[in-house]
Order: sequence, then C-alpha cells, then structure tokens
Amino acid sequence: MKKYYAFLLTILVYSCAEDDTSIEIPPEDNFSTEIFFSEYIEGSSFNKALEIVNLTGKTINLETLAYSIKKQSNGDGDWMGEVMLKGNIAHNETFVISNEAADIPEITNKANQLKTGAPLDFNGNDPVGLFKNGQLIDIIGIPNTSEEFAKDQTLRRKQAINEASTEFRIEDWEVHEMNNIEGLGDY
Repeated sequence: MKKYYAFLLTILVYSCAEDDTSIEIPPEDNFSTEIFFSEYIEGSSFNKALEIVNLTGKTINLETLAYSIKKQSNGDGDWMGEVMLKGNIAHNETFVISNEAADIPEITNKANQLKTGAPLDFNGNDPVGLFKNGQLIDIIGIPNTSEEFAKDQTLRRKQAINEASTEFRIEDWEVHEMNNIEGLGDY
C-alpha cells in the first residue's frame, strides 16, 4: 500500500512540474548515516573553527547523543580537551564551534558554540576527532603522529564526500589559504 501511495505522489510531483524533468525525489537511503566534519579553519592566532554538517535526514540533538570533540596535541596518541557539543542540527544544516578568542568577527558570529582552549586551540599537526558516546566517528588529521597535515590552512570537505570517516584523506578536502572563512556555516 505504501508503494502505491509513493507511486501516486511521484506522478503528482512530475505532473505538476510543467515539463521540468529536473525534479528528483531522493531515495530514503540517500542520507548519511552520521554527522561529520565539513570545514576546518586553522587560522592565525586564535582564528580556529570547526564546522559539522548533518545530512542524515533527521534533526540531531547533540547533547542527547553525547557528541563531543577532542584533539591529540602534536599527535601524541592521547585524546584530550574534550568539549561536549550542545544544541541541535537540522537536516542539511551546519553546526559551527569556534575559539571565542578569534579576532576575525565572522568566526565568532557564525558560531553555534564558543570555546576557549583545548580542543579549539589546535594547529596543523593536532588531529581533531568528532566523537559520539566516546567513540571516534570522524577525524581531521593523522592520529598518533606530529606530521603537519593542515598548517595555516582552511579545509573544506568535498561535496562528493557524504559520510564520516575515521581515516583522514587529504584528497577528500579542498585546501584554502589561511584565514579563509568564505564557506563557514554554509555547506
């Protein structure tokens, strides 16, 4: 019966489209299974921010599901400086957490949450992880090494990447110059 109604809805949508065949109804399995990092700003001084995007098809309550961010200082292997995330992220929306001491006003103005110190004092060799209930679900950087992966850079995840990953691959990211905040808050 559900398939019949879905079929009728599809016919209705296409019949109202006035020959515009560009309208698509996305399949339910087209959603991401988890939220993930979509932008990383490792700017001058305290100009640091992380953006998380929700493509799961539902609103995510960050507190209820115990999402947090931690970093490894110089890739030393120990995750530290945990900050628990607060608030909700609706489907197709972003959540920005920024260092509250940033001197670029747009970094703090676009923030959903502000934090001083760890983990929002990262630099280009400090891996940053997104955790859910204490389990790493997404990472920026190479864990357990002090290799510089994004010193003085802004990284934006490529639109083709739509899932969290516990393995950092620089080819999944667009690399921009230091203090580039053009896309912050917009995925």
